[in-house]
Amino acid sequence: MVAAGTVPVTPPVPEALFQPLALALLISGLLASGSFFVREELSTGRRRGLPEEVMLAGVAATCLGFGTVFLLLACGVYLG
Repeated sequence: MVAAGTVPVTPPVPEALFQPLALALLISGLLASGSFFVREELSTGRRRGLPEEVMLAGVAATCLGFGTVFLLLACGVYLG
């Protein structure tokens, strides 16, 4: 039931972009996550740097998080 005089909420991103955004963000998140794990396995203790690791892990987590949200929106599961 919609109250009288209310304005429907419109998404800031057009619905036509949900699928391409989900695909792009999930792919970039998986690539960043994979490069993080490869970097951890192949680099020695002296070559590792905490700022680079935190930045790479943050990029991976952000891309995978937003990619999951856009995937759910593209499938019709609206988060509220």
